[in-house]
Amino acid sequence: PRHLGDLRPGRLAGPRDLLALGALSARDLLAPVRLLKRGEDRTTRTALAAAGFSEEFVERFFRPFLSGVFLEDELETSARFFHLVWRSMLRGNLCLPAEGIGAVPRLLADALPAGTVRLERAVAALTDDGVELVTGAELPARAVVVATGPGPAAVLLPGLDVPAYRVVTTYYHVGARSPLAEPTLLTDTRGRFLNTCVLTEVVPGYAPAGLSLIATSVLGEDTPGRERAVREALGDAYGADSDGWDLLTSRTVRDALPVMTPPQPLGRTARVAPGRYVCGDHRATGSVQGALASGARAAREVARDLGR
Repeated sequence: PRHLGDLRPGRLAGPRDLLALGALSARDLLAPVRLLKRGEDRTTRTALAAAGFSEEFVERFFRPFLSGVFLEDELETSARFFHLVWRSMLRGNLCLPAEGIGAVPRLLADALPAGTVRLERAVAALTDDGVELVTGAELPARAVVVATGPGPAAVLLPGLDVPAYRVVTTYYHVGARSPLAEPTLLTDTRGRFLNTCVLTEVVPGYAPAGLSLIATSVLGEDTPGRERAVREALGDAYGADSDGWDLLTSRTVRDALPVMTPPQPLGRTARVAPGRYVCGDHRATGSVQGALASGARAAREVARDLGR
């Protein structure tokens, strides 16, 4: 809802659903996080029904929104993870880095001593003494942390338990004018796309002056004719003429988020063998926060094992 008036009964939802939404939000916002983590783990859909929400409200509100969060449209994701995500959204704001997501690892790297990070050093295998690069050179190390996506991690650590992953495709369109002059994420109750946002309303520098950049995500792979159908749906959603939009590019991410059906562990040890560690969202929860938390856990375990 954009305004408080949108929460009046009969607009977004009826009194029953509004009361359930208030109770759910108050609990997730104020309860100690340990209680959320220890709660009964079931599917999000089951948890929403148990919380008193009507099926109509779930289909109208929760399913369109959470499909873009979980990258699945059956609400089969772990309820414990849902409650943690809902808590985070209630406590903070969504944002985009002005310099792109690459600014995050650069910020971390800049805090390290010069020469610590060495790029373009692809690792072929782990050895007893460290790692072997694809060039054949060896780098000695007392501890090796495999901080990669699920595919490379499974190659470097044979036998590693890696979950299945969700696939998402994002289309980036360029228009001469913004179809929505506000930084708002739109969802679609008809399921034609997951969500869409005019990125230049969030970060104007994402496109040259006078142009607008619109990002729209869909479940699964890009297929012939899909972009055209999505563009038509966007014209309907924004109430704008999308025929003149140009497709800048599309990106399919095949390991976008791990499947998190219950029972879902919220964190696992990073240590997989003496001196060998692994981290990533596949070791925690499917989110940037999960990946960062997994990395922090790995750092703590390495420091403890090395006596630091």
